[in-house]
Amino acid sequence: MNSAIFAKSAKGLILASGLIAASSVVGYAQDVTVALGTSATLPLSSLYASAPSGTASLGGHAFDLSGGNLVSLGNGQSVTYTGSWSNAQSVLLLLNTMNTYLWYDQTQVGTVTLTFSDGTTQVTNLTVGGNVREWRTGAGNTVNWINDPATTTVWNGSAIDGSAAVIDMLTISLAGTQTITSIAVSNTNGWGALHIDLAGLTIDPVVAQTPTCIRAGNSCNTPAAINSQAWKWQPVLPGAINTNPHAKNTDRANSGHKSQ
Repeated sequence: MNSAIFAKSAKGLILASGLIAASSVVGYAQDVTVALGTSATLPLSSLYASAPSGTASLGGHAFDLSGGNLVSLGNGQSVTYTGSWSNAQSVLLLLNTMNTYLWYDQTQVGTVTLTFSDGTTQVTNLTVGGNVREWRTGAGNTVNWINDPATTTVWNGSAIDGSAAVIDMLTISLAGTQTITSIAVSNTNGWGALHIDLAGLTIDPVVAQTPTCIRAGNSCNTPAAINSQAWKWQPVLPGAINTNPHAKNTDRANSGHKSQ
């Protein structure tokens, strides 16, 4: 059950002129929320009383819950989101299971597969009682515990029947050097009524690199460096090329004049 993709554009690095000091270059990381799209058909309000909604801040991260629905995956089903997310530090999923009876404890029931632009993948196994658990923790005869620190509880409340309920966040850490091109959540469980519920998805990018001075000390930032042919030594990001702000105007140079 693969979905179409709904990915918001990431905000990135704000650069000042290449001639100013490196300290003037501003970089920041920001959560990039991914809408769950048409595959999200189960209303959060049908499970949770006073469920979070809109752009919600959960566990210190933003999630797009404006659709009001979650993706509920039955046996053998999956959902995939594609895009281009560069230099991400982590992928964050609001993830729980449903009908998580005790016999599922310590059973692998699904996967989260990240595919990168170079064709490599990173797979995280979803294990009941490890990094996923029952959403309705007040239900009897279900696995309502987790022991993997990668999963934390980001919302505590009630189910619509008044029993205790939670929303958990699974954090998948990354090296921050690759570009993610797809994120797939799969229910690999082959028996029973267990569902994997995806309520939110966010990518957390790294702070982009700050240009550095390649001369000794602070000599890139002196008036002489800024206003002389030392332009070539100014801070620059990898792959970028500095240009000479005092280059001669070719036409005027040919007529015996230099640019001011």
